[in-house]
Amino acid sequence: MLSLRTIFYDVHIFYSVWYGNPSMDGKYMHWDHVLVPHWDPKIAASYPKGRHMPPEDIGSSFYPELGPYSSRDPDVLESHMEQIGAAAAGVLVLSWYPPGLADDNGEPTEDLVPSVLDAAHRHNLKVRNRQTERQTDTTSRGPLFRNSICVTSDGRSTLET
Repeated sequence: MLSLRTIFYDVHIFYSVWYGNPSMDGKYMHWDHVLVPHWDPKIAASYPKGRHMPPEDIGSSFYPELGPYSSRDPDVLESHMEQIGAAAAGVLVLSWYPPGLADDNGEPTEDLVPSVLDAAHRHNLKVRNRQTERQTDTTSRGPLFRNSICVTSDGRSTLET
């Protein structure tokens, strides 16, 4: 039984389900992304190149208490929902791609959405899904995300461009 506590539904927290590790997923995902180079080529030349090397070196400024976890691990999901509730945040903004799509560091994750919704419900959290469509922006150096479809837990949706 969950304890009753104050949850603020005007406090939102972004949550991504794209992390993976060898024990659950057969490989690291997002923990081992490419080392981001400095924007000045002269300075970039003095830094290492390549990828992060988990489990000690991960693609994050902070090392998670749970280690380089998998988003597919039900114990991790339950722990995250407990931590979010303990922080009194009431709305989880779930970041995910349309079915069958992923970024360059991961795999499709739409199959995890029902588990996240169920876990959030058990912890009295609301969920706002933020689905992004990846397009290429020819005026810059990287991908651009446009046409975000936002679906709230009560089924309302909006299209942001």
